[in-house]
Amino acid sequence: MRTAQELNSLALRTRRMWNEDGYSPIDIFAIVNGWKDKKITIVRYPMSSRISGMCTKEDKDIIICINSTTSYGRQRFTLAHELYHVLYEKNMQRVICDMSMNGDKAESEKEADQFASYLLMPYDALLEYEHDKTKWNLEKVIDAEQFFQVSHQAMLHRLVCDNLLSNEVADEYKSITVSTEAARLGYGKELYFPTDKNKQYFTTGEYIRKVEKMAEKDLISEGKREELLLDAYRADIVYNFDEEEANLND
Repeated sequence: MRTAQELNSLALRTRRMWNEDGYSPIDIFAIVNGWKDKKITIVRYPMSSRISGMCTKEDKDIIICINSTTSYGRQRFTLAHELYHVLYEKNMQRVICDMSMNGDKAESEKEADQFASYLLMPYDALLEYEHDKTKWNLEKVIDAEQFFQVSHQAMLHRLVCDNLLSNEVADEYKSITVSTEAARLGYGKELYFPTDKNKQYFTTGEYIRKVEKMAEKDLISEGKREELLLDAYRADIVYNFDEEEANLND
């Protein structure tokens, strides 16, 4: 099993591949969707409440599925978790990942969780944000999870692992309604809620690019293009839905 130090180094190496520094928060969905060096398709759709996501890899084609009924913070963590499986596990073909963050997980799942945490919050970045244990009150915890855009559970778990917070205090902070507390601190609630129901089925990345390239080269008909895009839950492309234009016309 890789050590925490090795996983943090691997996370930093991944950030460098994306030309990202080791301290700033990252827009992981935008980065992966635009990562032309890898053929990655992200599919978001409702799954069982026990499953956070899954991934498959066939040659160079990678599909990452994410449970869209989980919070946005959890979805970001899931994408980072699945990246570990598809990028750094040898002979990986298909993995289904459950929701728990307890100690009963397989070694590969524990590694993927740690990698995801370090990818979104590198070790030095979290310490630079606040290294003084005595200052990690509830307000600081919520400030940090908003800054790094991670779920409340992921933040508390990481702080306990880094000995910045005790298990007792973490359990106390888990019992609060975090979206309400975040709102009181001036933050939006989006981080703590799932995708809107009308957007819970959505595909981005390589699949969409391939369909459009085949259509541009006349390798498929316009009808087939629309069929493939609708299969990928992208009616917005087929029917030219444009939220920005619609909002401007309101």
